[in-house]
Amino acid sequence: MKHAQVLVYESDGKLAERLAESRERSGFRLAEIRKMDACLASLRRHGPGVLVLRLGRDLERELTLLERVTWLFPETASIVVGDTANAALAGLAWDLGARFVLFPPQPVELLAGLVEAFLPG
Repeated sequence: MKHAQVLVYESDGKLAERLAESRERSGFRLAEIRKMDACLASLRRHGPGVLVLRLGRDLERELTLLERVTWLFPETASIVVGDTANAALAGLAWDLGARFVLFPPQPVELLAGLVEAFLPG
């Protein structure tokens, strides 16, 4: 049986930790990715899923990844997470193809439910 995959692109592992219980419940494959090429290769190899992308450390690289995933893997749902309220950055994430943008004042606790909602059928 092939499991849907959830890729988490972040530097500190905190979002992946938040998804551990959801992974147990839903049975998806969870991978923490820290390089763009590894993310794209995983999508090629394992098929569509959900990309959770935290913005903040290298916006140019992070937004480029979002754009590439949207273009190359349109069936993959991207959830963009930001640590601070930034309407312009949130708007740019929407424009680049994010399926959901989770910035304050929305609580990060919504993440697990969003991931489960966007998992492929």
